[in-house]
Amino acid sequence: MKVVIENTVCLNTGDAAILLAIRHILRSIAGGDVRFLVFDSQPDVAARLYPKKDYPDLEFHKLLSESLFKDQRGAGIKSRLKSIYNRAVWRALRRFAQNGTASSVFFSQDDRRGLEAYASADLVVTTGGTYLVENYDLEKRLNQFRIDAILGKDPIFFTQSLGPFKKSYNRQELGSIFDRAPLILLRDERSRNHILDLVKDPGKCHVVADAVFALADSGRIKKHVGIAPAPTGRVAISVRHWSFVSDGEEGMRRYLDSIREIATILVRDHAKKVTFVSTCQGVPEYAHDDARTARAIVAELDPEIAEHVNVDAAFHTPDQLMSLVKDCDFVVATRMHMMIMSLCVGTPVLPIAYEFKTKEVAKRIGVADLLLDIDTVTPSEAAEKLGRFIGGLDHYRRASLAAVLEEHASAMSATGPLSPLIGSRSPDVAGDVGKSGEQRPARLRNSKHEGQREPVI
Repeated sequence: MKVVIENTVCLNTGDAAILLAIRHILRSIAGGDVRFLVFDSQPDVAARLYPKKDYPDLEFHKLLSESLFKDQRGAGIKSRLKSIYNRAVWRALRRFAQNGTASSVFFSQDDRRGLEAYASADLVVTTGGTYLVENYDLEKRLNQFRIDAILGKDPIFFTQSLGPFKKSYNRQELGSIFDRAPLILLRDERSRNHILDLVKDPGKCHVVADAVFALADSGRIKKHVGIAPAPTGRVAISVRHWSFVSDGEEGMRRYLDSIREIATILVRDHAKKVTFVSTCQGVPEYAHDDARTARAIVAELDPEIAEHVNVDAAFHTPDQLMSLVKDCDFVVATRMHMMIMSLCVGTPVLPIAYEFKTKEVAKRIGVADLLLDIDTVTPSEAAEKLGRFIGGLDHYRRASLAAVLEEHASAMSATGPLSPLIGSRSPDVAGDVGKSGEQRPARLRNSKHEGQREPVI
């Protein structure tokens, strides 16, 4: 069985964890004889990080919406020529869908391989995460869904946090895409509510836990629910830069000062060894490096505190990262999938939210009263909530880990609506793409979002 998984950014370990969780869930239905064709923004780097010798069932390709079309941002004759080129690409895609030949001059050898992979796929999945939100320019994602439709592949939406969609253009385009999707999995009720008025059949929209909870070590978690592990004196902290924080640079400074206060208290008052480590680091080709933010925090620590603090700036696969944090007393996590992977190996977490997705997880695992919000956090609030967390650590560990077992079951419950779709194939050719079908070119021109980086999970 061949499964396409598209829209991944595997240089982000959190996104890679979603990929491996989707793989785990689908293999639990279809067995081990599944080949995963992963369409990523940077497939060559992803293949280096996740080599064939360790992941023989993963095959990386360039995301077609990025490789096929010219970026039309800008103005003038160059932009107009790119628009003409992109229209020609759409026509070539339509011809490929009709006759199965990928010989067009508009397709590189890698493009042909990618198109043939789609043609032979039994199932197409758009990966889980948080990339369908209007903080980001959605045009690249919309183009990928239009390609899917032309190729007759209606994608399953894996566990998403998405919306709200306030822009009429996004609502118009996504409505048709959501209607074609055979299944939409959502991480929270809030996301489901964001699309109920865009979907004709709400019965195909299911709220389940984030896919990464499928990777939970349930045996280890059950053990730690009943018996507290011996303290190791180690704590991990995950940080990130966030361009959308309230109050801009002042808000970011307040967040960094709050993390610095947490590290200081951990070392000074609790004799902890602190390691900064995160899901987005150690990959020079990736736009985000959380270790840079960590170093900025450590650089302003008092010297007697800093000598007990380490920045682990290396890249780690999901398995490596979970192994690293499983013996920590707890984790302070800004990255949501740092939070989830820590919980998956039985390590309790004090969360810091930068988007609503983390707030939803915090509610479900019983730590909503301790949640820190990147938009409002202050050093005094961080110190107060850290104190309550440490003082009630046994209580919060038991509550969180009991909830993780439920989240694990919820994530695996996706096998129910997925099972009838395994092996079924989409129609050969889409009858419509968005509102205007083939007539809509790849709209990669300048927008209000110009200059914003790609979303991360």
